[in-house]
Amino acid sequence: MDEILKLARQLGKLIAEHPRGKAFRQAQATLTEDKSAQKLLSEYNEQVQRMQAKEAQQQPIEPEDKRKLSEAQQQLAANESIAGFVKVQADYVEIMQQVSTAMENPGVDRAQSAL
Repeated sequence: MDEILKLARQLGKLIAEHPRGKAFRQAQATLTEDKSAQKLLSEYNEQVQRMQAKEAQQQPIEPEDKRKLSEAQQQLAANESIAGFVKVQADYVEIMQQVSTAMENPGVDRAQSAL
């Protein structure tokens, strides 16, 4: 078990040192420091929660609710910190999926798994 944990820590360090890992951490920090982005995210989440509450109470979702959600989504997409994070996150998730696949199929190399 100790050997597995040792190798897991080494893998974690390799991922953290990979350009995608570094970019992900930087994008997270940028997003965290961007007060405007944090406000937009909070407003978006509040609108989503309001709509979910209405749905749970079987209340109609009004066109105004949908408009507010759409507006919030557009504002999120227009924010540089958020847009940058989303792109970097997708790249990071891709490498993590590749790592997960490699762990699930230890006897199959990448060339064979593409078949």
